[in-house]
Amino acid sequence: MLEVKILAILSLIYISLFTIITIINILNPDNIIQNTLHNKFNLNIKNTLFFCFILSFLGTIASLYLSEIRNLEPCKFCWFERIFLFPLVLIFFITWLKKDRIGVIISIPFILIGSLISLYHYLQQIFPSSESCEVVSCSSPYIWELGFISIPLMAFFNFFGISLILINYKIVSMKEKHED
Repeated sequence: MLEVKILAILSLIYISLFTIITIINILNPDNIIQNTLHNKFNLNIKNTLFFCFILSFLGTIASLYLSEIRNLEPCKFCWFERIFLFPLVLIFFITWLKKDRIGVIISIPFILIGSLISLYHYLQQIFPSSESCEVVSCSSPYIWELGFISIPLMAFFNFFGISLILINYKIVSMKEKHED
């Protein structure tokens, strides 16, 4: 499954770079990276909601691809992760069309709970317990790319990536308030 390996590598690169950028922006909100990002992508509420929509949409498509095309049956925790990911597509899309920042507020519980479930699921794969998750085992990964990237970790990257976009939006909007 070459496409899964590519997805895993791209997920790792994306989350690594965006985490570094976010840390730099938190430590020094007036840096060249933040200024470049703001000038290039205009990180206003509409664009923020659009970027979050794209990321949640890609996560949903990847999840459906793995289950429906690659026939990897989701386990119980995968279903819980999907329950918190799939609505984000609609939340961000509708609020993007309306240019309504309420999408950020509505999405926070979905992002936090989805992140926690996917992180717990990933820990179940690293430290398997004797409990079984019904028909499909939650502790045995279908995919284990680069020696540590599994489906739950990619789901966590997706939730965490959305939260990083929102954090960077907050940093930019706070900086703009201070400049006014």
